[in-house]
Amino acid sequence: MTERHMPPPLRFLLAARRSELQDLETLARSCDLVVRIGALAHALQKERGYSNLCLCSGDARMRPALADLSHEALTLEAEVRRMLDGLAADPAAGRARARLLNSIAHSLFRLDELAGLRRQVRDLRVPAADADARFTQAIGSLLAVVFEAADAALDPDVTRHLVALLNFMQGKELSGQERACGVMGYTAGSFTDAQKVRMLGLAASQERSFGIFAQYAEPAARQAWQQIQQQAEEMRRMRAMAQRTSAGQPLDAGLAEIWFQLCTARIDAMRGLESLLAQALAQACAQRIADARQELHDRRLLLSRHAEHASGRLPSMVYSVQGRVVDQPPADGAGDELERSILDMMREQALRMQRADEALAAARGALDEARRVDRAKLILISRHGLTEQAAHERLQRAAMEAGLSLSDVARQIIEQAAA
Repeated sequence: MTERHMPPPLRFLLAARRSELQDLETLARSCDLVVRIGALAHALQKERGYSNLCLCSGDARMRPALADLSHEALTLEAEVRRMLDGLAADPAAGRARARLLNSIAHSLFRLDELAGLRRQVRDLRVPAADADARFTQAIGSLLAVVFEAADAALDPDVTRHLVALLNFMQGKELSGQERACGVMGYTAGSFTDAQKVRMLGLAASQERSFGIFAQYAEPAARQAWQQIQQQAEEMRRMRAMAQRTSAGQPLDAGLAEIWFQLCTARIDAMRGLESLLAQALAQACAQRIADARQELHDRRLLLSRHAEHASGRLPSMVYSVQGRVVDQPPADGAGDELERSILDMMREQALRMQRADEALAAARGALDEARRVDRAKLILISRHGLTEQAAHERLQRAAMEAGLSLSDVARQIIEQAAA
């Protein structure tokens, strides 16, 4: 029996399954965007790091390497822009989509600003701290797009992969910021009190991000992360050394390049793991879509048989409350699924969706924390005229002074703004 000739309850059961499949296909496109933005963010992190080292050292010999890094970033940016253009043309609407489009607009604005910044870096006409802040704003705006895109995730298994990947990306970005701050401090021979506080805050924020990553990652990914951590002992010693520096006893400025190399090796290793997480995410999406298509096919076949029974084309069957046929014994078990009642199917689908919602709520809690911090930063930026970096540092200081998590401080700021 064709679907259009089925009774309305059966048609709506199939429509529900089709809707789930469409949601998964949309989610797969969002995950593809996440992966491509991750590649662009990594390219900009490399460009930021080398720009910072070039500006701190004043070494113009790094210009050719910087030009190559800029070209790599621009190539990846062009790919991301093409994907974003497709999102803008999508007629879908909704509040969550409006937030996503708004974050895309902000990220494109920040990316457009990089052309002028690159010229200033090439000519050594911009302070290292300013260049670092502007690159960080661009990367931060891209990560905001990623978190907004992930907000539409409705499948718990895929969402777990997303949470692991996004928090790892966030931790890696904080590692890049720590690299830049360390280069500035070691180049100067000592760290200011503000730089020391920022280094501590960046290290603590990394631990939180990587902690959430470990909570949701697969065992193989956690093991790979442990190996990266074991190889970073020398970097951690230099991190501790930064806290002991003083202007009265300046260090050798050559330590800046050692710090840079150690951090770069760690970040490059992180990129390898980030790519593995992205592959796992893509595989999870593909598997769920394949499963959903098979489920839709099986359900369509089963409901077609039910409709034929109801129309009298096949012998009628009487169902018990357990969904078993009572007017004839089961032959060989092959028809067990066919013997379930429509009501059983609806209950099964409702229960499955309820369980999925519960698992989804647990996984999305971590995404909500990141979005809460972003909202708090926007409040600080609009109220006090701060840069994004300054707003983040204010949040970090408040968290350290109060002994609270960054998320708890962000919640307080949001509640105060709403009062």
